Amino acid sequence: MKKRKLLLLVLMVTSFLAGCNQSKTEKIIKVNDDIVIKQIKDNEIKKYLQVKSPDWRDQIIYFIMTDRFNDGDSSNNDQGAKEYDPTKNSHYSGGDIAGITEKIGYIKKLGATTIWITPPVANQWWDPWVNYSGYHGYWGENFKEVDKHYGSLEDYKRLSATLHKNGMYLIQDIVPNHTGNFMRYNGKYDGEDVTKNIEMNKNSLPISKPSQYPFNLNDPIKKEDREAKIYNFTPDILDFKDESQILTYQMSGLDDLNTANPVVRNELKDSYNYWIKNAGVDGFRIDTVVYVEHDFWNDFVNSKDEKHLGVQNFAKTMGKDDFFTFGETWVNVDPNSDEGDKKASSYEGTKEKPEMSSILNFPTHVTLQRVFGESKPTSYLTYRLNNADKHYKDKYKLLNFIDNHDMNRLLTSAPYSAVKQSLMFIMTIPGVPVVYYGTEQQFTETRGAMFKEGYGFKGVDHFDTSNDAYKFLEEIAEIRKKYPVFRRGEITVLLDTSVGAGVFLYKMEYEGEKAFIIFNTSDNPMLLDKMKTGLKSGTKLKLLKGLLRIDKDLVVGENGMISKILQPRAGLVYLATDVKEDVEKIIGNISLFGIENKIVLKKNIELTGKIEGSKKVALVIDGDIRNRIKINADEKGNFIGELPVETLSNGKHTVVAYGDMGSKKYILSKSYQFNVDMPFIKGAEYADEIEDEKYDYPTAETFEDHHMDIKKVTVYKSGKNIKVDVKMTNEISTIWNPKYKFDHVSINFYIDIPKKEGVEILPFQNAKIPNGMDWDYMTLFGGWTNFIYSSRDSGPENWGRTTGQSAKVEVDSDNQTISFIISGNAIGNPEKLEGIKLYITTWDYDGLESKYRSLEPEAKAYIFGGGDESYPKIMDDTKIIEVK
Repeated sequence: MKKRKLLLLVLMVTSFLAGCNQSKTEKIIKVNDDIVIKQIKDNEIKKYLQVKSPDWRDQIIYFIMTDRFNDGDSSNNDQGAKEYDPTKNSHYSGGDIAGITEKIGYIKKLGATTIWITPPVANQWWDPWVNYSGYHGYWGENFKEVDKHYGSLEDYKRLSATLHKNGMYLIQDIVPNHTGNFMRYNGKYDGEDVTKNIEMNKNSLPISKPSQYPFNLNDPIKKEDREAKIYNFTPDILDFKDESQILTYQMSGLDDLNTANPVVRNELKDSYNYWIKNAGVDGFRIDTVVYVEHDFWNDFVNSKDEKHLGVQNFAKTMGKDDFFTFGETWVNVDPNSDEGDKKASSYEGTKEKPEMSSILNFPTHVTLQRVFGESKPTSYLTYRLNNADKHYKDKYKLLNFIDNHDMNRLLTSAPYSAVKQSLMFIMTIPGVPVVYYGTEQQFTETRGAMFKEGYGFKGVDHFDTSNDAYKFLEEIAEIRKKYPVFRRGEITVLLDTSVGAGVFLYKMEYEGEKAFIIFNTSDNPMLLDKMKTGLKSGTKLKLLKGLLRIDKDLVVGENGMISKILQPRAGLVYLATDVKEDVEKIIGNISLFGIENKIVLKKNIELTGKIEGSKKVALVIDGDIRNRIKINADEKGNFIGELPVETLSNGKHTVVAYGDMGSKKYILSKSYQFNVDMPFIKGAEYADEIEDEKYDYPTAETFEDHHMDIKKVTVYKSGKNIKVDVKMTNEISTIWNPKYKFDHVSINFYIDIPKKEGVEILPFQNAKIPNGMDWDYMTLFGGWTNFIYSSRDSGPENWGRTTGQSAKVEVDSDNQTISFIISGNAIGNPEKLEGIKLYITTWDYDGLESKYRSLEPEAKAYIFGGGDESYPKIMDDTKIIEVK
């Protein structure tokens, strides 16, 4: 009996000790009950640190900003430099590497197979020149150390090994272009004497210059530092058309490394090879690649110098045969132009001088935001997708994404349905999908924290696996993994629209498997008009995923075509099957006369037609079935209808006659394409007093030209479309190389539609519209912002209901004029433009903070002066302008 008790006691003690040891080294990670992460033991870390490269075409990447994801070790949050304050976006929040390891189960359940983290290297913690911290990781001061806020090298090894043991991979963000902001030129720059007007950041924390040699040789006053040529001692880039400035000047005040110097090149290769060797990373996302010369990238990635191997060749010595390198090729693209693709693809190098494995696909990113988020023509995507083979080495390795840490999240400007469509799109086209953390929790804050103690969401954790966005991503990711056609298939666009939001349909085909993906990007029901599938009549299309509850399987109709009314913001993923079903033949016929393909129209015209089998007819313009023009045919089936050209925007349109056969059945005529070309007529003109700004501009040099002063406003009208020319007093800034060709000013239009009840409060501007006016629609225009909201649900801290629309923006720099063309659809299709009122304001919008720039008593680098956060955020404004 005593022996049994002794044995039981031994077992209990052994179990207790095992439990203690397990909690220390083998923490079980669960997400609900369906995902259990394989534990990593201390003695297994070395075993799993280095693994073979995956086939990157099969990966789904989850992009994490480490400081904002999860806090696994609160002891490293505050390093005593007044850099930690989770109530502010400008400070560290406490996320770390251990926190990511804790949430691997959450990430894997979502469907991601690889994580990409922001740079974990030691950073400048606080920059007093811009009142901001390096929590994001892009202000490196030592490229061979883990930042103390994130943990230790051992923490990083554990993350890497745990991922690898669970069949997942690790991508590290790196920055070879620059260090932190440790020096600047405060005054006129003299390239012949770089010591003039140099200023060192002596109050930078925790140190005033990099600790890593040779990057600590950063003071041009010192002869040794100057002659070492580790840095390009230069000011900020002022002209993004000047290649020399782009490659050798400072980007956003960050100290530009002289990457042409072999000493710098070798140290950067050695620094980043360090992480391949010691942390087992599987790839690098490379920051700011367009600011570094091509020859550097060839050397950095592919050098065969045995003493300083390029990262891909060094990775091979670690057993990684396909170390993945992809660059941040942030380029602006215009619709139906491939200049952006040419620029981006150039960083893949040539056969003779290869560079990176792939690039972040900014051209497609910009285009999908325009199409899904701004209701622009879906033909924009057709053009972009058709260019992939022409420009890129391997379109299946392009990194496709909808938003990231340097821009507004798509959900801030577009409805949630548009976000889901965008995610469905990147999951079903060639390329590697990238999901930015928080998207699955419907975040609107660009860099909000997922954990309850972090910035933006204090008191609430955001790891909810029941969130609709999480569940949607989980399902669509599983479809991508299950069917190779989405990872390997050849894409063919079958249908699009060149006038605005509407149908977009493409086919993916691989080894006999065919998938059809159908979108309606409009907020109205749209007509899918006789799409040719290339399949036999009666072929059943199995629905893999639909965005609406009413979605169901589809059967191919007569002659291999499909006609279907698509619900607003529909998204449908179908797989062709071998199943055949009978097709019901609809008796009837309809014809349309009086219009020719590609005819140019300047006014309304009458169309005639004939129908058999019904008297209910309608003209459907651009597929918009909700706003179809209903007509009744006579006893013989003849009908007459007016084509309302004067209500349409300039450009290409389509019209088809629609015959209602009852019981939700219909027949369609041949579809005709026509062009509208109507002139804009002046409707109002307003001259504003110059130099009447209300506050002090921020002190950063780039604000010196006072870009927010309105000089003149001219309003034009064309049908139901409105054009507004805003002439500024001073030169238009492009210092940040903006998407819409102007920056350092946000321009808001507040639009009052006659007989429509609106509101007076101006969102986030601490003000009301003057003179008793109210607004029904508002715009937020800036370098990267082009949003239109209705006043519904608006308030002091709410923009209102997004319309999913945007304006066409044109910039005439020579005349200091920015033009905005707003379609009637974007402002509720008013009966007429006469009587519409506009009130226009200026301020500046910070995309990283996703808000208007701050206002304080004293102006600072990027903060306005002369008030506080309770004052109206209006630098200049107009009087009420009425369209005549």
